[in-house]
Amino acid sequence: MLQLSIISHDDVLRAQIGGLVSLEAWEKVLRELEEVISSKPNDRLVLNLSQLVGWLGVPERTQVGALMAKHLHKIKKAALYIQPHKITGVVQAEAQRNG
Repeated sequence: MLQLSIISHDDVLRAQIGGLVSLEAWEKVLRELEEVISSKPNDRLVLNLSQLVGWLGVPERTQVGALMAKHLHKIKKAALYIQPHKITGVVQAEAQRNG
């Protein structure tokens, strides 16, 4: 299960997502993040993902990228902070491909 923490919601939305990763958990937490974005519109996001636990396969990472595009479509600029050894580019590529 993933948990969303809002750190700051000023000119830049700063948030953290942590916990055990699964596709279902990602869908739930991204829906929650979309609600936060809608409550006080921001077009910039800094998202700390350093507290994620576990790994997803490429098909699931691709689906997470599509979910990010769907739920974070109002964000014009996003910065994701994650450990370098977890970066594969799959999620980012799919999110960008989906707008």
